Amino acid sequence: MFSLKSQTISFTVIATIGLTSILSITTAVAKQEIIFIPPTLNGPQRLIPAGTRVYEPPSGLFGGNSELRPVPALPSPVSPVRPADEVQNDTRVVIPKTIPTADQCLQGQLPLTALIPESQLGLTTVADPTLLFYLPQTSAPELELTVQNANEQEVYKQKYKPSNKSGIISLRLPVNTLAVNQQYKWKFSVICNPANQSQNKFVAGVIQRILPNPELARKLPKVTKQERVALYAAAGLWHDTIATLAQIRYLTPNNPEIVSAWTGLITGQGVGLNPQIAQQPLIPPLEIINPDSRNIQNKKSLKF
Repeated sequence: MFSLKSQTISFTVIATIGLTSILSITTAVAKQEIIFIPPTLNGPQRLIPAGTRVYEPPSGLFGGNSELRPVPALPSPVSPVRPADEVQNDTRVVIPKTIPTADQCLQGQLPLTALIPESQLGLTTVADPTLLFYLPQTSAPELELTVQNANEQEVYKQKYKPSNKSGIISLRLPVNTLAVNQQYKWKFSVICNPANQSQNKFVAGVIQRILPNPELARKLPKVTKQERVALYAAAGLWHDTIATLAQIRYLTPNNPEIVSAWTGLITGQGVGLNPQIAQQPLIPPLEIINPDSRNIQNKKSLKF
């Protein structure tokens, strides 16, 4: 067993070495316990407002309550992005004050949730990362994902057709969407009524692409997907970690070691999502409506 630490965002990973190819997994796989450590003073910090990580209606639906839970202030950043005088606080969970109507378009006991850390900042090394969400069953006619740069200029917008199932979905950005060392705000919306945007339900967060350190870049081409999870986690790369582990879980949904690693990542320190979210199935890619020209080659989102 081993423990790895990075100088930016640290994870502790306990794993068994000697993993086989993902396609040949039948029984024995790596047992991983992933403990997320929030960003340190020397790592990238969220510099732009993020919005909401979990959409929860008022008390009575999804077991919500009427509280607003603020995100603690982050320390002044020392990061590769341009400096800011202070990091803006924002609420992590917002409970709307209006009473839901009879045509509430989200059903079920779990809320619309973005699978991101409490800080609402996720790191990646790729220009076309994958975002994951828990989507309750919905009667909404469409979903929408938008991405803005730090200047609030829209760099991506795409609509999707909901499935008739609840579960965890993956949405992959087109190639060359993210520039290195820039932060972007994304927003995922359930369009309950296209004629009235005030009825939309949404979650939002911030993503930043960074370059992998030389040691990580040297190791990645030589390892299996399971080993990549450990390497990404040790380097603090949230989106690369969860997307890779999601692919493994999709192929081996009943493997107890993978389920345990998945649950540990989503519910662990610095993430703290509802354990019931971790138990939800990964559902097939959503159909893209009028795909962005950059998405033509990938008309469906990530294939787990």
